[in-house]
Amino acid sequence: MDKKLILVLLVILSVLTIPALAAVEWTETILYFNVEQLDQISVQLLGQGWDASSPTGTATSYNIDFNSSTGTTAWANATVKFANNNQSNSNGIILIDNTGTTTPTTLNISTNVSNWGTQGSPAGCIDLHYFANNSTGAVYTADTPASEPQLNTTNVTLAGGTTFSPASNNWELWLWGNFSNCNQGTYAEKLYVFADFP
Repeated sequence: MDKKLILVLLVILSVLTIPALAAVEWTETILYFNVEQLDQISVQLLGQGWDASSPTGTATSYNIDFNSSTGTTAWANATVKFANNNQSNSNGIILIDNTGTTTPTTLNISTNVSNWGTQGSPAGCIDLHYFANNSTGAVYTADTPASEPQLNTTNVTLAGGTTFSPASNNWELWLWGNFSNCNQGTYAEKLYVFADFP
């Protein structure tokens, strides 16, 4: 007998011997297996939503203003641009949270100005000082911004080791801008908040 014919016959016979199946009804759902971002910090400007970091850097949704009506204003409080949320002793201008699942080796802040006395815009008339705290219900009680450290291109390490784990308190940051005989205008500089992960 021809081998091809045998194969065809076997297939036909097997089909003929399959019993009639009952009607089947069914549903389905999709299973999602999610891995959270391991290395991430998030920043919240006062009264606004959170902005998450990325390996290439993320700009915040809002920016920060320091305002002077005369060109000479001692230690103006930071305010959220357009939102008009003003920093106070009980509310710093920035919150920083570890929103990943790992702990960075360091949490740092800095600006793109190395020396505000010579490189601030306009040169020599603006200064920037900061205070940072991560205690529960942090407030700024000293009320002496001039005695707080200047913030410049030197990295300021706020936290290191295990002190900024995902379960740790947020860091809160206060900023003050000091104007001394500044000409009229708007001058923009950058503030960096970044974390180094192992």
